[in-house]
Amino acid sequence: MLLTELKRAVVLRPSDPSARLALSEALFQERDFSGAAEHARKALDLGGGGPARRLLCGAWARDGKRAEALKMLQTSVREAPRDASLRAELITFLEEERPDDALVHAFEATEAAPGELEAWRAVIRLCERTNRPSEAMPALKRARLLAPEDPRLAESVLGARAALGLPATTAMLDAPPLEQATQALKLPTARAALSEAKLDAAVEALSRGSFAEVKRQLVIAPAATRTRAAAALLRAELLWLEGRPAAQVEEARRAVLDMAGAPGAAALRLGDLRLEAGALDDARELYARAAANGESLAAAGREAEIAERRRLLARDLPAVGRVGVLGWHPGGGHVSPLEAIAVPGRGVLRCSGHVGPEGQEAADVAFSVVRARAPALSLGTLTTRYDLHLHYTDTEVGKDGLSSGLALSLAGLSAYTQRPLPARLAVTGELTLNGEVRRVGGVHEKLVAAYLEGMRVVLHPRRNLDDVAALPPEVSGRLRLIAVDSLDEAWRLVNAAANTPGLERR
Repeated sequence: MLLTELKRAVVLRPSDPSARLALSEALFQERDFSGAAEHARKALDLGGGGPARRLLCGAWARDGKRAEALKMLQTSVREAPRDASLRAELITFLEEERPDDALVHAFEATEAAPGELEAWRAVIRLCERTNRPSEAMPALKRARLLAPEDPRLAESVLGARAALGLPATTAMLDAPPLEQATQALKLPTARAALSEAKLDAAVEALSRGSFAEVKRQLVIAPAATRTRAAAALLRAELLWLEGRPAAQVEEARRAVLDMAGAPGAAALRLGDLRLEAGALDDARELYARAAANGESLAAAGREAEIAERRRLLARDLPAVGRVGVLGWHPGGGHVSPLEAIAVPGRGVLRCSGHVGPEGQEAADVAFSVVRARAPALSLGTLTTRYDLHLHYTDTEVGKDGLSSGLALSLAGLSAYTQRPLPARLAVTGELTLNGEVRRVGGVHEKLVAAYLEGMRVVLHPRRNLDDVAALPPEVSGRLRLIAVDSLDEAWRLVNAAANTPGLERR
């Protein structure tokens, strides 16, 4: 009966989008997806907006027309890139079958609306699903600033840190500022110094975020207390929480260290500041000082933090023999870090890092091509005087397939010549024994993964230009994409990209 009335309404008011939309919804409930799509399409043409588009995409998806639904959503997002609801629809649509693509749009959503918590939650959820803890951490920090009391976010931080090999004892470094400062003032040496100076009330006020009360407590404290290291430590934390310039905060924290009776926590907190600034050697020295002054437990975990920062910083530097090998799996793309080293020997190849038979075959072909083209590539006798070891460092992930050949050969050439490869370089392409680069599969997924994992330069077969042209602009616009036909061309182009002279082998 209801369906009949809705159809009558459409006949009586054919130009009314709400009538079309109501009928489409009813047909959808009746599982007449074709009919629902027809009327949703007409409602959209009549100005039905988001509700009509959502219904049309849902009907198409259930009617076996997911490609049409996806195309409509993608087109709509490109036409209105700052429409958060549209982007959220697209993320939801992609999440089950193409989580990497969904993650691309989740990142775009955070750029369009950095203060929108749900956008950050989507990034976190998709990073967890696609096993990208490094990419999840910045999103988790931002989300915790927006929702500092959310226990699920705190748990997610611990999970991501564990995946990165970081200890739970240093989780305060990823906490929101107020929580971080509160935890810092509870460190053994800080707590003892503050308690001795009778500044417990000021610490309690700070933990509540009552900065005015902290200042009042410091003002009314006895003169002898105000000049103690404990008070200076508290003032330095207050400056940091108020968002003062880093140089001012650093000066305040350094001043604490110069005072008599400075607690080990003061060195630890200055070390944390230097760590965030990327001054890792300074941070290590300060952590050692903290450990020697009563904060050995807190300082112990900082070594892992320094190692992780070094790893992240190293990604931005050209390096000999280091490249990202693009791979494909049913869930999407993947970037496997590869390292190559040439050592004195008899010209033997070794490939390791959980490599399957086709992956080993790709390494054999790459090695043979490099040796065969040694004269043309100005290698001299390097390939006969040095052994080559290729190693994938993500040993927990299986690698197989022939599309790694170009990446392996470039890593080998870099190792032989000591010419660095560009920072954040990723490569895909199958090699023939003549050094030609053949077309490969999974290019969409591979390049999406390259973008998500922070690659900047990507070499791919020229024969895959049609796949590259079909990439969403959110991906293609963020990568330097270089098409090649041969190993010789690829080697010339990566050398130009790195723009760094090599070192002579002796």
